[in-house]
Amino acid sequence: TLLRAYVGKDGKPAPYSKDNVPYHPPAHLKMSLDGPKEGDYAMLAGYPGTTYRLRTADEFASQIDTVLPRRVEVFQQLIDVIEAQGKGNAEARTRYASQLQSLKNNRKRAAGELEGLLRSDAKSQRAQDEQAMLANADGKYKADIDALFASLAEGREAGSSEFLVGLMSSQTQLLRSALLLERLRVESLKPDAEREAGYQQRDQALIEGVLKQVQRRYDPAVEKALLTALLTRYQQLPDAQRDAHYDNLFGRTPAELAKHLDELYAQTRLGDEAQRLSRFEAARKGGFIEADPLVSVASALVMAQLNAERESKAREGEQLRLRPSYMQALFAWRASQGRAVYPDANSTLRISYGKVEALHPRDAVSYAPVTTVAGIVEKNTNTVPFDAPKPLLAAIAKGDFGSTADPVLRTQTVNFLTNLDTTGGNSGSPVLNAKGELIGLNFDSNWESVSASWWFDPRYKRAVHVDMRYLRWLLAKVYPAPALLQEMGVPAE
Repeated sequence: TLLRAYVGKDGKPAPYSKDNVPYHPPAHLKMSLDGPKEGDYAMLAGYPGTTYRLRTADEFASQIDTVLPRRVEVFQQLIDVIEAQGKGNAEARTRYASQLQSLKNNRKRAAGELEGLLRSDAKSQRAQDEQAMLANADGKYKADIDALFASLAEGREAGSSEFLVGLMSSQTQLLRSALLLERLRVESLKPDAEREAGYQQRDQALIEGVLKQVQRRYDPAVEKALLTALLTRYQQLPDAQRDAHYDNLFGRTPAELAKHLDELYAQTRLGDEAQRLSRFEAARKGGFIEADPLVSVASALVMAQLNAERESKAREGEQLRLRPSYMQALFAWRASQGRAVYPDANSTLRISYGKVEALHPRDAVSYAPVTTVAGIVEKNTNTVPFDAPKPLLAAIAKGDFGSTADPVLRTQTVNFLTNLDTTGGNSGSPVLNAKGELIGLNFDSNWESVSASWWFDPRYKRAVHVDMRYLRWLLAKVYPAPALLQEMGVPAE
């Protein structure tokens, strides 16, 4: 995406006016005219979201043995439910197409993360490192570390319940609407600054938008089938992991569950947009919400959610207090080995440096460090998702690549690989060469490195970037925009 920012004539931020002028920053990245080749230096600056590489051995074991397998299994079940419900219902297929794709993406990510952690033997390596650390740790850290381990164990017990409860809200439309309305009502009774994030006055337009979108994404049969799958799993949890509110509302057997859901969705009026929006107006003021079976259910479930949130926040707060002792012991242990420890990502600015490098993930399998437009033609099927635009295919066939062609490959490059350390949140990060010139934009990682948020394995971790030469070619030959190229200070040929 190419954007131009406008400011007042004095160069400062200003409200919209026809007299505003384009912003000219005091400095900007210069686009390189030479592309990357294997072995070249590369660096990246961006805002990676969250990584978990310094978690405890038990947290690694839980992720590998429980969390990720559970995600793969449950996401696959929900995928199967939606596809089964849509077989004879074209309208339902359309309404749930986006949700289905999201579930498939989430399942694929969980499966890839699990595969990567197993491939790198991350669990045993982390366990061995931690055991050695604890054996050499200063005794002053022991009490806090033991307490941290106990708190983490308590949180794992609640993990299955929290996961299913979260999906009951995120994967439904009418139940989610009722939960939003009731939680908004509860939060609106507080001063705005004391409300939970997502329910403040600034969030109300987004909530209203969610309520309006229901008509395009809801089918009662599909929603009941999704809830049946999730609540059946919930019913099978040990007694200590269930909340009595769910048992009271939906029963303890499949027959009771089916009866309650049938009655609930036959009687609710929240399927009508006007009914949802009228209750939204009351909820945002903290007032009485007109009675409805789903609203009554949401009232009880929000109470359960609030109880669970209080317990979760208490655990997380305790872990925040205790984890520094674990980290101090880890720092000392790594320092004694001459190994550095850099902090986990937390959405703050990070810089990574390395080089353009090919990938050899398995025996007899190799990925070149640079791809070309030939791959676009090879993959094109004229069917989503491999339906390349006709102007692009025509330009590739013409072969007029001008100054953007790679001098060695003698064709137009598209993407390139580096061994830079990236994770979720790094999409769009600029990639620079040794001169500090822009050579690419980060947008992906290879399949084998999906697990890098937990374990960085240099054998498999590669970042995927679009080559700036490809962008220049698109703007010069495919969708000509010479004025933009001129403004960016690069030739149009």
